[in-house]
Amino acid sequence: MRIVTVCCAFTFCFADILDITVPAPTFDIEHGRLVVENAVYFNVPGAPNVPGRKVTIALPPGAIVESVHFHGRREEVGMLLIGPTEPPMPFTQNSETDQIIEHYAKQKAYFYASHEPYPKTYGVLFSHGGIRRQRVLDIVCYHFAYKPVSQTLYYTPNVHVEIHYHMPRPESERAQFWCSLMNDITYGGCDENTIFNWYDAQQWYYVDTPRQANGYYVIIPAVLLSAVDTLVAHRQNQGYDVHVITREYIETNSVGNDTPQKIRNYLRDNIADIAYALLVGSSTDMPWRSMVPFNDDPDSPYNSTDYSPIPSDLYYAELTDPDSLSWDSDGDGYYGEVFDQYFNLVGDDNPDYHADIHVGRIPYSSESIIQDICEKIVRFDTTTDLSFKTASLLAGALYYYENENNTGCTRNDGADYLEQLLNSGVLDRAHTVTLYEKGGRDPCTYTCTDSLTRAHMISYWQQRGIMYECHHGGNVEYARKVWYWDNGNNVPESFEMSWPTALHVDDVYLLDNEYPATSFLRSCLCGNPDVEGLGTKLLRNGSSAVISSSRVCWMSGLDRGGIPHHFYKRLMQDTIVSNGLIGDAYTLAKTDFMDSCGFWIPAYHYNLFGDPATRQFGTLVGIDNTPPSAPSICTEKSGADILLTWNTVATDTLGSTETMDCYVVYRSTAPDFVPGLSDSIGMTTHPDTEYVDVGAITSAQDYYYLVVAVDAAANKSKKSNMGCVFHKDVNENPVTTHKNWNERTAIQ
Repeated sequence: MRIVTVCCAFTFCFADILDITVPAPTFDIEHGRLVVENAVYFNVPGAPNVPGRKVTIALPPGAIVESVHFHGRREEVGMLLIGPTEPPMPFTQNSETDQIIEHYAKQKAYFYASHEPYPKTYGVLFSHGGIRRQRVLDIVCYHFAYKPVSQTLYYTPNVHVEIHYHMPRPESERAQFWCSLMNDITYGGCDENTIFNWYDAQQWYYVDTPRQANGYYVIIPAVLLSAVDTLVAHRQNQGYDVHVITREYIETNSVGNDTPQKIRNYLRDNIADIAYALLVGSSTDMPWRSMVPFNDDPDSPYNSTDYSPIPSDLYYAELTDPDSLSWDSDGDGYYGEVFDQYFNLVGDDNPDYHADIHVGRIPYSSESIIQDICEKIVRFDTTTDLSFKTASLLAGALYYYENENNTGCTRNDGADYLEQLLNSGVLDRAHTVTLYEKGGRDPCTYTCTDSLTRAHMISYWQQRGIMYECHHGGNVEYARKVWYWDNGNNVPESFEMSWPTALHVDDVYLLDNEYPATSFLRSCLCGNPDVEGLGTKLLRNGSSAVISSSRVCWMSGLDRGGIPHHFYKRLMQDTIVSNGLIGDAYTLAKTDFMDSCGFWIPAYHYNLFGDPATRQFGTLVGIDNTPPSAPSICTEKSGADILLTWNTVATDTLGSTETMDCYVVYRSTAPDFVPGLSDSIGMTTHPDTEYVDVGAITSAQDYYYLVVAVDAAANKSKKSNMGCVFHKDVNENPVTTHKNWNERTAIQ
């Protein structure tokens, strides 16, 4: 990796080039199939489904990207068969799905008649923005290419990425925005597993005085201010820095073309302080920003407002750049354009999918209803009864039957996604009720607690802290799909289906509201904010939080479990980063999904109704606040250099085993120095426990060294003993030196 700096006269600042080499993932060919570890598949539907490698690259704070270029050289591997990329599909069966399948067949025929390699390029820029203080690019490198006619596979061992960028003027708004975040460590997901060029990022973003945002911001119409008093007092008692801001204040004091833009700009102005934002009010009183994922096509290629525009709170959660550089970068008033009509990633806008704050909503404008919801959230937030909080209700209907309507489609059973959670251990089968489709022809083959019916959906919704359903949905209900009869051709067809209701808004008041669930609705339109639909009603009764879809739900064949699977995995299992907080788990789930398949629409259409700071377990879990043990260093001469070595730190100060992230090396000419940012001369990534101070012996100065260990949770150890390099006699002053080391090593 190298950084080249050249003068760029027309920018009045420096233009820089960051060169990065991305090696190919490990691969093998087994039984004529290409098997690649940790691959992603960001391809056009119908094109050869070649693997790629997605990486997130850090840039210096506030860097402005001018261009990204990919280079490589392909080598022929040999002949094998690579199948086509499946299209994303909505969870519905109608003329729109027929249109998608028809176009997929045409695209497949086009690509598989080609003698040209696919893809032609060595990589693509997928997204650019930031993860709070980290300026990042998300790219996909294509180390493999395929010629369909000859069935020839090509391999590129290394893809070279050349990023041209320049830095903003110090006095600019952009520079000030990034400066405000320089000590921020709020987002816990940035580490060597996230950032490809982690060493560069450590140098650019090293924090000596870390600061974690503790702000809990409530944005609400003025007339409803008192409705959230109970929740505000609760969050204040938990130690949050709570701010309650009226929508009217923001409309008067923030800049923007409309209320959504003013709200987003207000959040951007205060991002350094904000961890959580709760929006309160109906869609009329607390407006949404609607996304248009297909270029210049507000009602989608399917000419239906059930598909687009998509109300999405990702707009308020992702705050890196102003609208003019991100959500509406082409200035046409259509936000979030990322696809052409065939799902090619050639969008007119430049959105970023990395959320910077956690956002939720209480979508009501009734003071009494808001008060009731807030009181319920507080009860749930403080209940530590794990027999309730970890108990699950999983209900799955059939999305598609095999070869439904002679489309050739494979069977798609909602129970598959629920079993995936159970088989992977995310949810405990022993504490789970499962309801699967047992009616009609060709029913679900999994064993379950009981058959899926409306009565069972209601009766089993008792003392369940988790509820996840997969059905066909509408604004006010989700329903089963049952192949009720057959006309004799043994093909499931639309006119042979019945659609029994599984849960309706009229059923909500029969549900258990004393033990409400954290609910995920994987059914179309249940979270439509334009009406008081099922998702909204469930927040009022039966659920403490509801994640639901504002428009038609979509699925990517590259990550079939989708955002719901990632959400429950982050909430119930991977709690080191999420800490069991609903908003944190939801933010991480969307990022996980986008990293795996790059399909924007689900990241748009799922939204959280409820408080993002809600604790699933009634307490924070998975938090590590214990500092690691201090290392012990030695210094020795190596020619003109000084070699520093120290022991591997493997425990914290309580004796518990843990893994270090890095070791920071400090140097000073003062024997009693307290290490600060200006004293840091470098760092090593664990498990490297050596550092060479090049040319230190040739200096006329006496040097004093300290090392600090930093664990994966960013906890810092106490200072090590001090290592010293003496070039002349020094009279020690024990009064000033004993505080900084236990022993000294002198090199003459």
